[in-house]
Amino acid sequence: MPHAFRRFVFIQKFLLISAFLLALVEPALAQGRLDKEGVTIYWGFVPAAVVSEKHALDDMHGGRPGGGGQVHHLVVALYDTTSGRRIDNAVVRAQLSESGIVDDSRKYLTPMPINGQMSYGQVFSVAKAGPYRFHIWARPPGRKTDIEFAISAFSPHLTDR
Repeated sequence: MPHAFRRFVFIQKFLLISAFLLALVEPALAQGRLDKEGVTIYWGFVPAAVVSEKHALDDMHGGRPGGGGQVHHLVVALYDTTSGRRIDNAVVRAQLSESGIVDDSRKYLTPMPINGQMSYGQVFSVAKAGPYRFHIWARPPGRKTDIEFAISAFSPHLTDR
């Protein structure tokens, strides 16, 4: 099976599974794709309860964040835009910004293999309904500088506020 077709099938499965999980929770969750400087990033932002049904967050990310609020999980997957190959062994960090609240410190997104493919994730505690702004810094192997991505997401709990 050609590499491009396997990548297409994987991306379709990733998006289908993400859409299914998102539909189970609420329609206001976030996911997306960005391309920058030769790297494609796929990202998703879901309540930690969704992820903890399949994975032990305490084992993956060293425990839940303190400070209250609703705990959500940010996950990203990185690809070389030209070849379509998954990028393993990258250094990925993210910082959460909420309007009217002091920005969180930057957190490393820890490597987390999903179906044999490397992704990166971390839990964040959110206090407001959003929107949430994330700055994500990714440094693929062999690169001396980070690539910065900026994304916005909304809480799945907008009606609970």
